[in-house]
Amino acid sequence: MAAKGRVKKWNADKGFGFIQPLDGGADVFFHVSALRDRTLLPQINQLVTYVPTTDKDNRPKAEGVMLAGKSVKRRSPQHRGAADVVMPVLALFAVLVVAVLMEYLPWQLPLLMAVLSGVTFVVYAMDKSAAQKNQYRTPESTLHMLALVGGWPGALCAQKILRHKSVKAAFRSVFWGTVVVNLGMLGFLMSSAGRPLWQAFL
Repeated sequence: MAAKGRVKKWNADKGFGFIQPLDGGADVFFHVSALRDRTLLPQINQLVTYVPTTDKDNRPKAEGVMLAGKSVKRRSPQHRGAADVVMPVLALFAVLVVAVLMEYLPWQLPLLMAVLSGVTFVVYAMDKSAAQKNQYRTPESTLHMLALVGGWPGALCAQKILRHKSVKAAFRSVFWGTVVVNLGMLGFLMSSAGRPLWQAFL
């Protein structure tokens, strides 16, 4: 049965908040993934309708949260569509393949990045599922390490398609830092100074 309440707290960076039930009782936790319309941004004191439930520790939790009244649209360019990120990622791998054909990179490197990207996407999906169930989460340091070693294309796709880890500003700042470092490493391996290093091992 649906219940009504007001948004008491909302942390936009972390993507969660608490609802104060209109009929009294303990505050109810809700995650951004519980919103019926994720293009809307919850506002303090905004009326909501939700389905009361509990997490694995029997703490009150809300699902199917509907925001009532005038709402603010979430300004998140990363949510414009999966094609916005999938096409650039495919273009990146096309460039890597050309670099391999021109012998600027070893063929194993694009393959490794593709595998790591797939693994990273799955890890993001598992972490999102854990967040929705209030279960043990994958440490952010692990997600960043996967991105750093070459899985960042998969992470980028996961953030867009799964809409996970796409709100928290601090996380995204570190993530883009790992992307810059990884691209810098690729650039070095393709340079006249870097090519002899990987050629010596192959």
